Amino acid sequence: MKLVHISDIHINPEPILGLDPIANFKKCLAYVEAHDQDADRVVITGDLTHYGLEESYRELAGILAGSPLKDKLAPRLMIGNHDNRETFASVFSGTRRDDAGFIQWTEETPAGLFVYMDTVDAGRHGGLYCEKRMAWLKHVLDGAREEGRRAYLFMHHNPVRVNVANADIIGIFNERELQALLKAYNDTIAHLFFGHCHYTLSGAVGGIPYSAPRSTNHTCWPDFTGQINRMGYGDLAPNYNVCFLREDSTVIHSIDFLDAGKVQWKIEEDVEMV
Repeated sequence: MKLVHISDIHINPEPILGLDPIANFKKCLAYVEAHDQDADRVVITGDLTHYGLEESYRELAGILAGSPLKDKLAPRLMIGNHDNRETFASVFSGTRRDDAGFIQWTEETPAGLFVYMDTVDAGRHGGLYCEKRMAWLKHVLDGAREEGRRAYLFMHHNPVRVNVANADIIGIFNERELQALLKAYNDTIAHLFFGHCHYTLSGAVGGIPYSAPRSTNHTCWPDFTGQINRMGYGDLAPNYNVCFLREDSTVIHSIDFLDAGKVQWKIEEDVEMV
């Protein structure tokens, strides 16, 4: 199965750190439309807007309405800390919620069960996965385990410390409790996908591999000095990830879509396969 993972598009009418988030998201989407229409799913893991404003959600809705990505390829939209849960749901009327009102749901895919999690703690940049949400996730994972299905989890916030102070301070507040739950199901969870940090990440937590792309607008530079108030940014390549999910492997490619024009192709006429 082929998955396109996009994150942190930050739709906003004004530039952010000197960069145009609407123009950059349109360029990202255009590249996906041109090169990844054979994907099975497109998922955007939050920070859909920069300030959670209705006008920004309507701008995003208009962009997506004009895209050829429809039906199974219509991007699955998740919220992040820069979003507003109720405003988002008022614009995107088909928003799916759990019984407690959180924007989280599941979807059957060729690779297994996709689980879309709501890690937003309204009014805070840091995330939270409360008892109600963990009870919902446990129920979902119990069902997947009983049926022998693999589960792929999607969330906005990083569920693990990434050794960058300004990211770790706004990770998931109760990460230890969430990590304990995840570890208990590492026989069922195949991969964790998230965003939030704005730089490429990969690793494992609780025996489960994870990956994260950068923002499509303002990419950040990881800083290991321990300074909470220090953030590196600049004229850095944004990206999205193309993921290949197989029964025995997961492969993640980073696509720096604004650099595509720099690529030169060389075709070898006589290639011997050894």
